[in-house]
Amino acid sequence: MDCNFDATIHGTGGKVPAEAALDTLQALVARYERLFTDYDPSGPLSALRGRKGDTLRLDPEIITVLRQALLVDRHSGNTFDMGVHDLKQFWGIGSADPRVPPTDSIQLFLKKRFGFVPNPTDTLPDPISVLPDGRVVLRIDSLPIDLGGIAKGYTVDQMSDKLTALGYPNHLIQGGGEIRTGGRKHKGSWMIGIKNPRKLDTVVAVISLDSGRAVSTSGDYERFFLKDGVRYHHIFNPRTGSPSRTGTVSVSLLCPTSMTCDGWSKPLFVLGPRRGRILADSLGLQVFWLRETPTGLCSRQTDGWGKRLESDVVSPCPADW
Repeated sequence: MDCNFDATIHGTGGKVPAEAALDTLQALVARYERLFTDYDPSGPLSALRGRKGDTLRLDPEIITVLRQALLVDRHSGNTFDMGVHDLKQFWGIGSADPRVPPTDSIQLFLKKRFGFVPNPTDTLPDPISVLPDGRVVLRIDSLPIDLGGIAKGYTVDQMSDKLTALGYPNHLIQGGGEIRTGGRKHKGSWMIGIKNPRKLDTVVAVISLDSGRAVSTSGDYERFFLKDGVRYHHIFNPRTGSPSRTGTVSVSLLCPTSMTCDGWSKPLFVLGPRRGRILADSLGLQVFWLRETPTGLCSRQTDGWGKRLESDVVSPCPADW
C-alpha cells in the first residue's frame, strides 16, 4: 500500500503481552498488503483485470472495500477513481521517469478508458458492479483496479479493532495519512498536527482527536514531480485525466472511521470547498482545506469543528474560494 503502518499502545493489562499484540498487527498488515496490492500480477485483485462481463467471487473483505469505493464515487460526482492505476503509470507518478503527456494523448487515454472524452457534467461508467450476493461483474476490459485511495483506511480500522479485542483499548494507529485512535492517553486527548504542505517540518493546525475517531490528510506534497515550475501530483481528476487543479493543496477530514476518511479525502480534495462543503455537511464530516494563493496559504473549513481544530497560522480564504 506504499506506506508504513505504526501502532502505539498506551497502558497495560491486555490479554496478551504488548509485544505479542504488535506482532499480531504486523501479520495483519502483511495480509492486507497481499490482499489489496494492485502491483502483484498474481494477487487477488489481478482477477479484476479480466474481460467485460466476467463474474467473479473475491475475498469478502475486498468486496467490503469495493462497495464503499463505489458508494464514494457515485455520491461525489465520479471524483473517486478505482481505475487510477493506469493513469498514474501514464504520467509516471512515483517513477524515476515522470512525464507530462501531451493533451491529445490524455484525450486518447480517456476515450480508451471511458469510450468518450468526459465533459464536466458527464456521468462516468462504473468499472465494476457488485451484486447483492457479493459477486463482482466487470464492466470494462482489462482495467487494473487500484484501491490505494481507500484500503489504507480499512486496514487502519482493522488494526484498531484488533488492538481493542486484544485488551488494549487506548492506542493510536497510523498508515500514511490515515490516523485512528482508541480510548485516551493518560494526559487527555490525542493531538494531531496537520503539516504545512510547503514547509513539511512545520504544522499549520492541530486537531484534538476524541476516542474512536479518525483523521485523514491528503495533499499534493505526498507524491509529485515538478516540471517547468508546475507541481504534478498523484490526486487525479478522473474527468480530465490530469492532477486536480482547484487551488487545494491539502485536505484533512474528521470522521467516525478511517475507511470513511480515506475514501472521502480524495473527492473533497478534487471538489474543493465551494462544492465540497455541501457534500461534507450531508455526510456529517468535518473538513479543513488548505489552498494556495500567490501570497501564500489560506484555509477554509466546515462549521462543525468547534474547539477540536486550532489553526491560527494561515488566514481564512475569501468566502467565494
